[in-house]
Amino acid sequence: MWRDAREANSARLESDALRNGYGGSNPPPSATEICGQNIMKITEHKKGVYSLVYLALVYASMGLFVRYLATSFEIFQQIYLRIFAAFVIALIVFNRKLDFSKLLKISVKEWGLISLRAFCFYILGVNLYTRALLLTKYSNVSFIGSLPITALFGFLLFKEKLGLKKILLIVLAFVGVFLISVTDYSNLLKWGLGDIYALISAVFFSFGYVTRRWHSNLLNNQEITALTFFLGIFMLLFASFVSGEGVPTTGWGLGIGLAILGAGFFNVMNNYLSNYGFQKVEAILASNILTLESFFAVLLGFLFFREFPSLKELFGGLLIVLAVVLMNEVESTESKKTS
Repeated sequence: MWRDAREANSARLESDALRNGYGGSNPPPSATEICGQNIMKITEHKKGVYSLVYLALVYASMGLFVRYLATSFEIFQQIYLRIFAAFVIALIVFNRKLDFSKLLKISVKEWGLISLRAFCFYILGVNLYTRALLLTKYSNVSFIGSLPITALFGFLLFKEKLGLKKILLIVLAFVGVFLISVTDYSNLLKWGLGDIYALISAVFFSFGYVTRRWHSNLLNNQEITALTFFLGIFMLLFASFVSGEGVPTTGWGLGIGLAILGAGFFNVMNNYLSNYGFQKVEAILASNILTLESFFAVLLGFLFFREFPSLKELFGGLLIVLAVVLMNEVESTESKKTS
């Protein structure tokens, strides 16, 4: 009887192995291999989360370069100088990750997607973001940028799950940004041109971010970043000449040159981190993580300008961090249930 039971159990295990594609010359993975695969999945997702946290920090610092360069250049001039510097830096930093032979293999559809994202980022997103920073307060731009537009695109374009818990955590993060950014509640519904520019730029930034998932596997994130810069330069040069700006011949100096290089480096980080992060992380979670920009803006204000945060701002920052941590926990729980 025991022998029959062992034989039946052995037959059942063999049948399960064959049904899962194992057996013969294709043995099932060991426990160590399965554990390693799970660790790799967790690590890749965590790397995506960390990259978006760094992206929020980088994004919070971009306003410093915009306002400084505005003292010497027109809008499109400073943008294409920043992006040209970013392109050169990307070629140097990503040198070992760039395979130029792939240029002949890129499909028309892929070129079209890179062009679309470059247009959304630089002609619409960065252009209007820059104008917004010069027309209105940084806190207004940060507040408008925290609207859950990225999460909405994730829901509409990729059918990501948006349950009650996620909605409440999105609201919690938004409340945190509200506490940090809004100081005059009487003018909350009075929007100027700068606020409108900030809203439109947020829409196109969000669209450019989430459409990273439409790319094929041909290009890596470094190559996508470099090509987006490359196409963006020509678009910005054309827009600059059409608007009558031309080539900047005055306003140069050592400080300006260093600012352009610094802005270029931060643009490389911005573009690469967004490509990597949105490849690995769902748009709804990414949207929540990027609200950390307001929290980082408070920290940068304290570190560089000795602007001491108020209790209201500290509480708002705590709400944002709490919302990001809890949203990550919700995503992790859901992914475990579906795996």
